[in-house]
Amino acid sequence: MRRRLIPLLLALALAACGRETARDSIPPPPAAPERVICASPAVAEIVFALGAGDQVVGVSAFTDRPPEAAAKPVIGGALAPNRERILALDPDLILSQGRSENLSGFAREHGIAFRSLPLDTLADLRDAIAACATILGREETGRRILREMDTGFASLPTCEPVPVFIALGHAPGDLSGLMTTGPGTFLHELVECAGGRNLFADARVLWPRISRESLVRRNPDLLLDIQALPLNPERRAALIADWTGLGFDPARVRIVEDDRLLRPGPQAPEAAARLSKILHSPPAP
Repeated sequence: MRRRLIPLLLALALAACGRETARDSIPPPPAAPERVICASPAVAEIVFALGAGDQVVGVSAFTDRPPEAAAKPVIGGALAPNRERILALDPDLILSQGRSENLSGFAREHGIAFRSLPLDTLADLRDAIAACATILGREETGRRILREMDTGFASLPTCEPVPVFIALGHAPGDLSGLMTTGPGTFLHELVECAGGRNLFADARVLWPRISRESLVRRNPDLLLDIQALPLNPERRAALIADWTGLGFDPARVRIVEDDRLLRPGPQAPEAAARLSKILHSPPAP
């Protein structure tokens, strides 16, 4: 399970390292791209939601949504893309996420059109959907997706904010390397939209590591332990046991198995709605 979560957290950290890379000497996107590589799972999800999956010839590692995207040839991960495989796919456009210096340099070297999209926040997500819609000739679909997202967020209930700790990277038996989110991230904004109050909203970095002592001192009402994949009962029990060993009542722990919280995409309102139910419902028996 942790092998799946670590790449997602790495992608978030890389995206947060900077905005779009410089485009000097990189060809602009073609008027009607026909052979697109989506160099992040989040970008692939946006492109397929726009109905442009038939224009995609390759995707990055860990792309699993929708199934049609997962079936595309894989070019490797964000840090070490397979250059030979990319060239063999003969793309006329590479769409990436955040700071993508390796890919942008490769695209510049080979004269491939390249666009990297910030996806740190909900505003970035909206801009990325609009940009991809324009580039891929799917403007009306893009406008429809944005309207549906607006409707979804507007329908979230208004509740008294619940002070929460957002746990990332927690493996059973190990609370030594806890990561959380500070302000200015997609996850932080989703939690606040859902009616949570991030207890580490005063952090000076986007993805801080925190000590067990600082967590106990801040004493959250709820702990949101975010896991990228579904858990078996034994693993779930082990995660909860770690928190109880730290002195937290099991009723204050919510294990959240949903990678939509870590991957900005058009399903963000649905993810926020699920979080809202988790935050404002009594614990499961």
